[in-house]
Amino acid sequence: MATSRRCVQPFVAAGLLCLLTAASAGAVSIDIGSATGAAGSVVTIDVSLRTMGAMILGTQNVIEFDRETPVAAKPNGGPDCTPNPAIEKNGTAFRFLPLQCDPAVDCAAVRVFVLALDNVLPIPDGSVLYTCRISIAAGAAEGPHALRNSEARASAPEGAPVPTTASDGAVQVVAQPVASIDVGSTSVVAGTTGSVDVTLSLIADPPAAVSTVQNDITFDVLTPIAATAANQPDCAVNSSIGKSASSFAFRPPECTPSVDCTGVRALVSGDDSPIPDGTTLYTCAIAVGAETPAGVYPLVASMPLAGDPSGAPLAALTTDGSIEVTEPPPVCVGDCDGSDSVTIDELLLGVNMAIGSAGLSSCPVFNADGDNRISVNELVLAVNNALHGCP
Repeated sequence: MATSRRCVQPFVAAGLLCLLTAASAGAVSIDIGSATGAAGSVVTIDVSLRTMGAMILGTQNVIEFDRETPVAAKPNGGPDCTPNPAIEKNGTAFRFLPLQCDPAVDCAAVRVFVLALDNVLPIPDGSVLYTCRISIAAGAAEGPHALRNSEARASAPEGAPVPTTASDGAVQVVAQPVASIDVGSTSVVAGTTGSVDVTLSLIADPPAAVSTVQNDITFDVLTPIAATAANQPDCAVNSSIGKSASSFAFRPPECTPSVDCTGVRALVSGDDSPIPDGTTLYTCAIAVGAETPAGVYPLVASMPLAGDPSGAPLAALTTDGSIEVTEPPPVCVGDCDGSDSVTIDELLLGVNMAIGSAGLSSCPVFNADGDNRISVNELVLAVNNALHGCP
């Protein structure tokens, strides 16, 4: 049978940290996250699993909410919750309670089963099980609104129940937004790496003192935020704003870059100094594959959090960005100096490269097919470009 535990949730560094004391040490734990938003807004919460070394194949729990901060409904009337694709539990199901309730009137909870009929791999420790969108009512009272966790269960591979604890979450309803975390847009040539800035806009009058912010960016798999050699997001905080405690992490937790990561969580924190209006908070590199089709790809911003110098929560919103992928310009074979024309000296250089008297690095654009040697057809292409102009 599941046991319960209480959760203290002070606002620290623009994040709602849950200081948990397990009812039984070493027990598996299903943890509801927390979020901050203004009345009338929609926020997202994560529900995660701590396995404490146990092999867990499936879980269940119920999220109980009050009517001012209910789990939102999809157009089909079901809970607006999404399983984490990284754990491959495609049998996961969500249901409003009580049965036959109306999400806009009297639903009070969501029951969740996380499982798969075709995947017997255990769920990794620390995994996000699923996310749910919370629709904060327009007239919601400021302050914390509990998301109570009940009926927590977990199953071992052979179907045996595993002792499971449950920790509550909360939605902190705050005043109208005072800041906007704005993800920028950029254009990147396919096969290259670009960058995008994320800035802070202060939208209250007078401007609020914002010293800490956090947000998520979800990207298309064809235009991901790049990874460093250490498999961390290739993002850097603006060095001029004194936020040396900033951090970046791929989402979902434990994902593998270039395989199943779908976003990045950024926390900008450090000293208590307010961040000026219009300041670039951080910059992330965007890696675009050579085969990525031309088009516009979204960078979806979500989960905004902000704090003042004392650590008190402030309401913030986000604006999305985008990546415009363009096709590489056509290569003009033989145009070594990039002048959009091929001259006689460039043709002679190509001949010397073909016979080995000059290295390929002398003019890489002669090597049209990328085979690291100059062939007669590439010399003919260069002659045609000299006679008729570059394409």
